[in-house]
Amino acid sequence: MGGVRSIIDRLARATEEAGHEVTAVVDGDSTRAPGLAREVGLYPFPARAREIRRLRRFAQKFPIGAMRLVSAVRASAPDVVSVHCTRRFAPYAALLRRATGVPQVLSLQEGALPPGTPENVGLFRLLVRAADAVAACSIESAEYARRVGHARRVAVVPNGYDPAELRPAPPFAHPRPYVLGLGRLEWQKGFDVLIEALALLGDAAVDVLLAGGGSERATLERLARSRGLAGRVQFLGPTDRATTLALLRGAAVVACPSRFEGLPLVCVEALAVGRPVIASAVNGIPELIRDGETGFAVPPEDPGALAAAIRRVLRDPEEAARLAARGRATVERDHPWSVVAPAYLALCAEVAGTPAVAAA
Repeated sequence: MGGVRSIIDRLARATEEAGHEVTAVVDGDSTRAPGLAREVGLYPFPARAREIRRLRRFAQKFPIGAMRLVSAVRASAPDVVSVHCTRRFAPYAALLRRATGVPQVLSLQEGALPPGTPENVGLFRLLVRAADAVAACSIESAEYARRVGHARRVAVVPNGYDPAELRPAPPFAHPRPYVLGLGRLEWQKGFDVLIEALALLGDAAVDVLLAGGGSERATLERLARSRGLAGRVQFLGPTDRATTLALLRGAAVVACPSRFEGLPLVCVEALAVGRPVIASAVNGIPELIRDGETGFAVPPEDPGALAAAIRRVLRDPEEAARLAARGRATVERDHPWSVVAPAYLALCAEVAGTPAVAAA
């Protein structure tokens, strides 16, 4: 679900529009993904290899999960498998490639992790080396795939958006200006830093709206209460697509204070609707959010810098609008799905040896 699901849906649609058949094999609850053909349950490799209980659980569940995955893919007789997963599912991707012989294109949405974060290099290398080609979402991600993953073939294929979907429409109704945080409520996304930044803004007439669900919600709610911000930080939970787009349109600023990322779809879509963006200068984000040019890039884990950037947007909306306009021009040129999807299909054609895909 979330941004990666949007990417999968749009690439699948583009592939079908080009005249090809698509079968999706999903992990988890297929009722949340209506219309997808096959469902398998895969138990991920533990985040830390020293988690002995989870490691044993993985060893027990891997054979049956892998067998079901191979069976589901073989039933579709594909020319190429488009892989969308994290390194924790690398053993499945590697076994699938070996067992079926079907070439794989990996959509890579991650890059280098911050120091101190569990980073199983062996798993990442296994995932990348299983792929015949890697479609990296950013230059940084591509370099990481080459340097750490020892990738054989890498192309930069950024994340895209649908201009028709983001046409002008009514914004989200909220009584005060708001900073929007959109994404999973997990440590990676840094929404605790955003709440701390709001506390530093004092009595500024601005709220924070957080749209998304995740394991950190209760922790974030406690943090907001402890900072006296319970009335100014609103947790909206997971939102449908129409509400998400309305939230983007109505935001005074969209904040992406992540600790690590690939190239967040929220940044692309926020710029596409002309909203100012403040984001952490991590991984591929500075390639799109260029500080003082297309938005504001701030150091991660720095509530003071984030608060200062928010204050700057609120005090000088004309400057913020200029930056947003430059950002919008960038994404309109480089990120429409009409540009991105053919590049991905061309990579699939290359590994599958089917020129007709590239022509489409």
